[in-house]
Amino acid sequence: MMVQPRTLTQGANIEIAPAQTIVRLSCGGASTAVDGQALLVAANDRVRSDSDFVFYNAPRHPSGSVGIGVIGTDALVEINCHHVEQEIDRIVLCLSSDSAVANGALFQASVEQNGVVVAKFEDSWPATITALMVGEVYRRGTSWKFRAVGQGWESGLAGLATSFGVTIDDAPEPARGSAVPTASGPVPATMTQPTSTSAFEAGWYVDNNDPRILRWWDAFRWTEHTRAIPDGPGLCSRCGQHLRSRRFASGTHPCRYCEGQIAQFLAGWRLRVMDVLTSDGPRGQRWEDLWLELRFERIPDSVGQDAARSAALGHLEQVVAFAFADGEIEETELTDFEATVHDLNLTASPQLSSLIDRMHRGREMTKVRAGELPTARESDIHLDSDELLYLAVPAQRVRHLQSGPRRDSGRLLVSNKKVRFVGPSAGTEMSWTKIVGARSEYSTVVIQATTARGGGIYEVRNSDYVAAVVEGALRRAKRLVLDPGRRDTRSIPQHVKSEVWRRDGGRCAQCGDDSYLEYDHVIPLSRGGATSIGNLQILCRRCNLAKGAQI
Repeated sequence: MMVQPRTLTQGANIEIAPAQTIVRLSCGGASTAVDGQALLVAANDRVRSDSDFVFYNAPRHPSGSVGIGVIGTDALVEINCHHVEQEIDRIVLCLSSDSAVANGALFQASVEQNGVVVAKFEDSWPATITALMVGEVYRRGTSWKFRAVGQGWESGLAGLATSFGVTIDDAPEPARGSAVPTASGPVPATMTQPTSTSAFEAGWYVDNNDPRILRWWDAFRWTEHTRAIPDGPGLCSRCGQHLRSRRFASGTHPCRYCEGQIAQFLAGWRLRVMDVLTSDGPRGQRWEDLWLELRFERIPDSVGQDAARSAALGHLEQVVAFAFADGEIEETELTDFEATVHDLNLTASPQLSSLIDRMHRGREMTKVRAGELPTARESDIHLDSDELLYLAVPAQRVRHLQSGPRRDSGRLLVSNKKVRFVGPSAGTEMSWTKIVGARSEYSTVVIQATTARGGGIYEVRNSDYVAAVVEGALRRAKRLVLDPGRRDTRSIPQHVKSEVWRRDGGRCAQCGDDSYLEYDHVIPLSRGGATSIGNLQILCRRCNLAKGAQI
């Protein structure tokens, strides 16, 4: 059962687990942009040094316990309670703007742990205020709590910072939106340093004036971000700290400081990956910025790919489920899927191979439905001189009688002239003029006809493919040509697919599985079920087939 977050009012508090915590700060309806900040404050209500002020120009605390990121217009504050130094009494969470926020704008703080929102605080932004203390995460003995505050300063970010002991330089701050990177990657130390007119990609380069340091080039200009180049054996190439030697083998242990810092960074980075994939997919500037953040933090792309793998596969599952919602895969959908797989740069896996095979098979069946039919050869079947056999498969014809369902075994034959069912004790045939439709429903093929004989329900293996052949033969026989991109009555509108996917959380509504997902009509179409949000659900293939067996 989903846990509802606790709604806080000004001054209220809630105990939180001493674990990885993400606080999302936002301000809706504001006419001006807002930035997020965090101050690590000691028991005397002052920062110990300016490095305890975490903001867009210094997005990560040296201890690795607090970091600032951005998702859209929201600020994301990541707090690892286990890494917060003992001298820190509380972490103050703030939003600021260059001018007073429009009247009536609502600000919000959302506290999330282990992927679950545990508390929310929402209130109106006070008039004339340009820097707002939204809330604070603080210690109480061995416990941690979050308090809703909602008070601010008319003197803006400078007033907020100085009130906690931060030194503010007279020099103006960089404008919001200027190139202040938040990412990382390998260091091309031997590469010629970029100039203001070069087209080098963003990255760390040896400083022209001091070969002992690396300086960040944001693809347009040099920034003030620098890192010392480790000089000596046994030092971490990322942070320069000493590495412990292995006791019984050659080499050294991984850097414990970097391991913790990278783990904390990736916790928030994964959330941003999910947000970007949901809204934009794996392309565009926001996607590029995610990998730029890794480069800035000097985290290899391979580590990021491992961290993003679950979200990337989940996104592909959604793409495939959306494409299959109407039972047809157009060439454009297959092309878009293949481009998405390429952009995600996923390594081979059974789940990825299954998705790729499913899309290609879906495309082939769509072409069959459009009339590109196979041919079959059966030596024991008598055909007319101008008759061409498309399909011959074992089948059971299911008839629902008062005494219960009756199954007759035989073969289902599909040709350019007719549909036949041939069995030891029963047999029927029907020309295409009397057939009006065919579809796959669970593990059966439903053939609709103008008369009772010939039409019916047939249990077959690979019912999707058999139904596609029957449908394609029907279209060819009646010269029904589908325009490219045109959908039939099974089509599910995009907004309906999106809402059902969001409601079911991208998982099977029955067992919670997140692979091989399909849209299912709760009340089947054959029984009058509507293509609506209330009558649709997400089921995995296994649960969908099990439901069909029950029906």
